[in-house]
Amino acid sequence: MGNPLADYVKLPEFDEYKEWFKAFADLKREDGIVQVTWKTNDGPMHHSGMSHRAISQLVRWLSLDFKNEIIIFTHIGDNWMIESDANGWETYSKLPTERFQHQYFDDTNLIKNMIFDLDVPTIGAIPGPGFHWDSAMLCDVTICSEDAKMEVPHAQGGLVPGDGMGLMAQHYFGTKRGNYYMTTSRQFTAQQMLDWGMVSEVVPKGSAVERAWEIARMWKTMPYENRTIMSNLAKRPLKKLLVDDLKLHTVSEQYGSLLRIAAGDMGDGTEGGQHDEKYISRIADCRFATRDMEEPQTAESWRSMYSKAAEWCKKVAAGEIQNPFVFEHSNEPEGYEV
Repeated sequence: MGNPLADYVKLPEFDEYKEWFKAFADLKREDGIVQVTWKTNDGPMHHSGMSHRAISQLVRWLSLDFKNEIIIFTHIGDNWMIESDANGWETYSKLPTERFQHQYFDDTNLIKNMIFDLDVPTIGAIPGPGFHWDSAMLCDVTICSEDAKMEVPHAQGGLVPGDGMGLMAQHYFGTKRGNYYMTTSRQFTAQQMLDWGMVSEVVPKGSAVERAWEIARMWKTMPYENRTIMSNLAKRPLKKLLVDDLKLHTVSEQYGSLLRIAAGDMGDGTEGGQHDEKYISRIADCRFATRDMEEPQTAESWRSMYSKAAEWCKKVAAGEIQNPFVFEHSNEPEGYEV
């Protein structure tokens, strides 16, 4: 047989795209099993427009490399994502085109690519509490640390919870329970996530990644073709869900945000206003360090969350209490006040 008229396109090798995404993820591959560890530089991943886009882009590159046979998604350190980059949202303010691209494409692709691009088995390994748990919960199997707690925080910040987390809460928890946690921002624990069908196993603190690798090596004993087809069956319920509802959810959040921008209301989240992204880290630190958000919310606790977080941060700064999610708040705007 002679040579073809045109050969296969040569795509970048693992080490090359590993370097591309080094600010957002550590990648390692052993015997076809890939571990993706989300981060920002050398610390915990910070929620930002840049990380949103990087997650969906990396997932797409992983899907194009046939040497990636099983993929584990986890987060650096002892927690899932809790922090936000205070300066990571500038392009969201560039109307109309760049904000449209972020919310119409990036917010959708963050969810969609996990299910429609990845054709191989996936495992989420959640090391601890946090928000934006999309990439872990969209995996075929999800392993969760016993101390993990999660939330859909949008509504308390004045946002429509339409980035996909509310949709998944409805899917995994059932409509009424999912609606409740989506619309009240109440946190749910590891045991609740197991009981209600959002995670597959709850394991002792510090062992989620180890357990994920154990399952991956177990799957590796199966024929490559069969475990890949098995993964397609595992993803099918979510494929149908996302086709029906994902775009409606993401566009709904975008529409709500644009209405608030048009009204000139991008405030601090109090009294029903939409809160500014720069406040997320310190508010999230307080929400996850205390147990307040595990309880049913009242009108008073709902309204006072942001002032309560500010007081909590002042006590941390004064050394009266300890913040378990210590990191260098080095990227906050000049003159930032809690």
